[in-house]
Amino acid sequence: MTLDLEDTPGLGTAGLDSAADADRVLRLAGSLNLRDVGDYRAADGRRVRRRTLLRSAAMHGLGDQARAVFAQLGVRTVVDLREAQEAAHEPDALGRLPITTRWIPIFSDGTGTSSLPTVVPATSGDAPAAGDNAPGSGAAAAEGARTAQAAGAGMTLASIYDFILDGKGDRLTAAVLALAEPGALPAIVHCSAGKDRTGLTIMLVLDLLGVPDEVIARDYALTAELLGDEAQAAIRRLSASAAGGDPDNLPSDLMSSPPELILTALARVRASHGSARGYLLAHGATDEALDALAEALLVTDSPATTDGDAATDTPLDHDPA
Repeated sequence: MTLDLEDTPGLGTAGLDSAADADRVLRLAGSLNLRDVGDYRAADGRRVRRRTLLRSAAMHGLGDQARAVFAQLGVRTVVDLREAQEAAHEPDALGRLPITTRWIPIFSDGTGTSSLPTVVPATSGDAPAAGDNAPGSGAAAAEGARTAQAAGAGMTLASIYDFILDGKGDRLTAAVLALAEPGALPAIVHCSAGKDRTGLTIMLVLDLLGVPDEVIARDYALTAELLGDEAQAAIRRLSASAAGGDPDNLPSDLMSSPPELILTALARVRASHGSARGYLLAHGATDEALDALAEALLVTDSPATTDGDAATDTPLDHDPA
């Protein structure tokens, strides 16, 4: 089976800030906030390799189309940053794909290869299940926020980010190191909304690669458009029925992704450790692992590539293994 991803409906959907941003979005049935962080200009004139590092919200609604695209991309690893109750509520629907799931919950101490359930669909089709299993249901995202608060975070996203950066650096670093393992790429990093825990992890990777601050901020802010009004309304509606029950106990800015928020987080990392590299090294990474990740993710421009063009360093039309 061979797929032409450039002709797949929803890949490269117009309406984002630029053609390059639109090309990053994989609007696959049953997915939410799924996109490529490739093709960003990085250190020493190189770019982030395309279709090699993706970010996403929960993937419990994936159907056959999405799994076929993942197979063609050769996705080898999923790094799941959610807590156990979130993953149990919305288990990834990876089917029988030969993908290793690394479960690295940010707020607790679980480590290693996930033993969490995955969904193997009994029938074909791309339509997500109804009700709480629909992408963007929000109940799990609300549970994640409550877990953060129970662990000591405050009532705003900024306070949750500060809590993660100051107290959970070992967990963020474990997520980055999972990407650095030999053979781990291509990979997908995700949490429930694909915004906060995923956003901080991707922020560290992009800064490690030398991606400019304004590009990191733009990548983070894309979530606001990709989640959309419908998903945000579902989050607000269903958060009341998640564990704890009281939506007033959730941050009022739970579903926001203003670019200044991630820039403030990046500034906090630099104030304490100089850079993402310094932060990761202080929490258990090695220079060798970080260098290996950078070499795996960075690619030299072809002569024909310009800032407005999409690089084509990763083949997209091979037969899935």
